[in-house]
Amino acid sequence: MGYIMSGSRHSRMNAIRIRKENQIYSAEEKAALAMFNYEENKAKEAKILEDMRRLVDRTMGPAPAGEAGGGGGEGGGGAE
Repeated sequence: MGYIMSGSRHSRMNAIRIRKENQIYSAEEKAALAMFNYEENKAKEAKILEDMRRLVDRTMGPAPAGEAGGGGGEGGGGAE
């Protein structure tokens, strides 16, 4: 013989379950949004850095080939 949960208790348990699921989903969404923002900021920073390099090259002329830190190579000094 099984007992049936009362309607008010059942709806309350469902509300708690849904609230917990929403917390989990919002935490996952928050992590995904943080990663997306990080990638966008990184790309934006790389573009600004490249624009500054072009401006310096245009103003002062390109750096000689043997000079350290000279123009446009990948992995140049920058914050990551």
